Amino acid sequence: MTTLAAILDVGLGWLYDTVQPDDAHDTHHGIVLGLPDANRVYKFSPDGNAHLPVVIVNVAHPGPLGSNPLEPGELFDLAIELEARGYTVRTTWNGHPADTGSVSLLQPAHPTLVAAVQRYHRGCSVHPERTVFCDCEHWRAEHARAIRPPRPAA
Repeated sequence: MTTLAAILDVGLGWLYDTVQPDDAHDTHHGIVLGLPDANRVYKFSPDGNAHLPVVIVNVAHPGPLGSNPLEPGELFDLAIELEARGYTVRTTWNGHPADTGSVSLLQPAHPTLVAAVQRYHRGCSVHPERTVFCDCEHWRAEHARAIRPPRPAA
């Protein structure tokens, strides 16, 4: 069974320890890791609020009309866990009674990941008029070179 600890190990390791190639690009959307047993999805964005990393928790399968939101202390507990791991929390938003919550971290993501996101935002160098919506071989290959983390062990 995948645990929150495993999800955080993988997601934070990707944000802060994974070197990205200097010829790759990646989006600000980051990676998504599921915790099915808890009905949660965690997203790790390298370039969110104030261009700093954001860890997002979502209810994976929300019920009708918000019938299964995040638990009342869930976002706070996530922030405490991130702080306990040495990551300074800048701010939080949403959380209970919503089905999503976000924690912005103070430490910037790995510089090579930040650079990869900046390359993405500049758009395709071969077809600049297509911006980030290009689908040429060069643009796809640049994205394919981005390093993704292994999935947490089940």
